[in-house]
Amino acid sequence: MTSTPTLLIIDDDRAICAMLTEIARNLGYRVDSASTAAEIDVAIGRPHDLVMLDLSLGDTDGMVVMRSLAAQHPGARLVLLTGADVSVLSGARRVAEMSGFRVLGAFAKPAPIVELEALLRDEAPLPDPTPDAPSANLRAIVLDALDHGKMFMLYQPIVDFAERRISGAEALVRLDLDGSQAISPAVWVPIIEEAGRTRDLLDVVFRCTTHDRAHVPALQALENISLNLSLLDLADLQLPEHAEMALHQASPPGSWTLELTETAEISTLHDALDVLVRLRLKGFRIAMDDFGTGASTLDRLKELPLTSLKADRRFIRTVFHDSEHSVSMLKAAVELGAALGLKVVAEGIETADELELARSVGCDYGQGYFIGKPVRAEAFGVLVASWLLQNEPATD
Repeated sequence: MTSTPTLLIIDDDRAICAMLTEIARNLGYRVDSASTAAEIDVAIGRPHDLVMLDLSLGDTDGMVVMRSLAAQHPGARLVLLTGADVSVLSGARRVAEMSGFRVLGAFAKPAPIVELEALLRDEAPLPDPTPDAPSANLRAIVLDALDHGKMFMLYQPIVDFAERRISGAEALVRLDLDGSQAISPAVWVPIIEEAGRTRDLLDVVFRCTTHDRAHVPALQALENISLNLSLLDLADLQLPEHAEMALHQASPPGSWTLELTETAEISTLHDALDVLVRLRLKGFRIAMDDFGTGASTLDRLKELPLTSLKADRRFIRTVFHDSEHSVSMLKAAVELGAALGLKVVAEGIETADELELARSVGCDYGQGYFIGKPVRAEAFGVLVASWLLQNEPATD
């Protein structure tokens, strides 16, 4: 893990390069930029932790650069920028994903500076968990935390638009490392997956969540709590029985939702559909998380025993940069959910306007920082009370 994250900015507008360079350097990045074809050829020959790529580059274009970048640095982390319309941006993003890039964002110009700054801050490689620990020890630190129960759950509220109340929550697992900087799940979850320990992680999640739900009144009162499944969990034929035995200790299966991401290629797993069907037969709800980031076909959605779709935050977060197109896309997600008999959850709600948008187009539920940030179990009751206080119906 690098001590100083590196960023490559490719844009033919040198003023934009300078602006983004200043932002990134203030966040601790070492920055390279390239504006001409010759500069780009040199710059992409060196590896970078993150690449920001404009699609319109004068003498060349971003798609050509993307092919060269994919050949030299497969799997690179990529942010796309363009002044073209949103359909071009969407198509370019899909090409990038199919080319193996990890696409962190796609933004129409003028780029939302606040969002770009937040992305750079979030995606910078984290420093070592302890001041003196070499990066090679990160795997040992993560697995030690798993072995010794150094994990805890956070709960992010989900609001029911029809009843204007918090009716559910998503449970999010975190490492509990005393005296250390928090490590993003994006960093440590792959370590557990590579070690073949996802069942152990799921055991911890089940144990912590059932304990919290059984002992915290505010969680007991919820109609539903969502848990995330790893793609690897779906290969475990014993998962339905294991989930029922573990979670029923706190609440019946019907009050739990198991989430899987749309980008997970579950069709490649022979037993995955079998596992999902048996989970539904036991009463569990199944949600398609991050809907809109993958390539689900209608047939795929019809085949899966889903109960809800969680519309990815891009449907909400881009709406005020391209209002008409984004509203149409969000409406389409709602209409698709209704046609399939699925509830729709709008993710990533960060403002009152975004909440009202999600409610007005027919989303059933909403989730995001505006409603509430993830909190420890013991703080969830205060969060619910605060929401009720601020959202009480007006009285004459």
